[in-house]
Amino acid sequence: MNHWVLVNDRRFLSMIRRAAGGLLLAFLLLHICPAAWGSAGGEAASLEAHILLEECQYYTTDDKIILDLQLDKPVSYNMIYSEADNKIIVELPGVDGGSFYGDVEVDDSVLYRVTIGPLEDEAEGLRVILSLRYKIPEPLAFRVRGGRRLLIEAEKEFRQGFETFIVPGLAYGHWRKDTLQGPLFVNYMRVDLHQPGLRVGPVVADQGRKMVHELAAEYGAIAGVNGVYFAANGRPLGLVVIDGKLISPPYFNRTAAGLWADGTVRIDNVTMSGEVRWIAEAGERGTPVEDVRPIDGVNRVRYADELIVYTPDSSPTTGTNSYGWEVIVEGNRVIGLGQGNSTIPENGYVLSGHGNAGQWLRNLEIGDYIEADWKLIPDWLQEGVVHAIGGGPRLLRNGQIAVTGQEERFQADITQGRAPRTALGVTAAGELLLATVNGRQSNISIGMTLEELAELMQELGAVDAMNLDGGGSST
Repeated sequence: MNHWVLVNDRRFLSMIRRAAGGLLLAFLLLHICPAAWGSAGGEAASLEAHILLEECQYYTTDDKIILDLQLDKPVSYNMIYSEADNKIIVELPGVDGGSFYGDVEVDDSVLYRVTIGPLEDEAEGLRVILSLRYKIPEPLAFRVRGGRRLLIEAEKEFRQGFETFIVPGLAYGHWRKDTLQGPLFVNYMRVDLHQPGLRVGPVVADQGRKMVHELAAEYGAIAGVNGVYFAANGRPLGLVVIDGKLISPPYFNRTAAGLWADGTVRIDNVTMSGEVRWIAEAGERGTPVEDVRPIDGVNRVRYADELIVYTPDSSPTTGTNSYGWEVIVEGNRVIGLGQGNSTIPENGYVLSGHGNAGQWLRNLEIGDYIEADWKLIPDWLQEGVVHAIGGGPRLLRNGQIAVTGQEERFQADITQGRAPRTALGVTAAGELLLATVNGRQSNISIGMTLEELAELMQELGAVDAMNLDGGGSST
């Protein structure tokens, strides 16, 4: 608790009065301590002010702000809460502030300044202003001790918002919340996936990056939100399935959300498994020679010593550099060879390898027979998933907070601290929730930690939820 107090020592003033005559006393006080009287009229002005402020205190706790004014007589007051500039203003007609006039800076999460001065446009009176960092609930004021003590009490936390239907099946909600750490600005959508005529699915920008509003306009969408992480070249870093086709594979067995034709939404950790089989011509004994190499990924960036498969679902070319070796396959036959950025046949794929994987591919020649198989685990494609999008880490599992940042190998820039956030969740009724939280704006919204984002999705009714790409992407 922070505590500030100023006390007017009236015994000191009475000692001065006993030591000098009235006229001399007035002269000395005007020049030695004029602030004790609060006006150029000196003692005459003080005598006209019938009420004297004896003590002024404020307290700031974790959840409250309290102003405590003690006077020598019962007081009338006027309290104004100005939301426009976040100030609590207390006006006390006929009160002499004595030595309390001043402007004090406060080290608190909400209250940052206390100002005490004379009333404007009044012959006499006192005004106390509590300057706040952001909006709070309406403060309360009450008098005790026969009206000679005035208490102002304000709660620090505040929330204001609304939820409204945009079209049948789609509700938009917004609220702002002022917490002990700072303000928050939240937007969310609640989607009934069983509403006829309402379709939900992911889209991928041509040539990599595009703003959400540009994609929404391009596809004629009612609403949209950002989704999967992406690499520097714009490729998705995580699972993307559109209309049953694998556009981008899972990344590090991270959390993904799948949508089925019946409106079912599943959130699970999804990975990929696959292999390439090179079946050579029969040897002397007439037995075909088979060599097998595991596939490290599909339609994603190729890293050291990896074998990646590129299909025409994601891009017309592999987009790879020249430090590897690539085999172009169509109809299970090698039809071309290259070092990088190979064209992907419409009815085939490209095997791209680096290091050890690249050396394995160099053994293949045009005309060789190749078989390649890959699948998701769990095999959502086989189970009929229509759309899917990756992200992570998980936030909620069966209604309980379960943040899996470490298990999913996320770096500290995702798992630690506050940031703008985007989240996806599903309610017990099967509704899809999409939420964003603004961040990195101290006077508007400070952002959330992953744990706080999980609590938000819980509050919105989600039983399962996951994090999506955040930071500057959150839209």
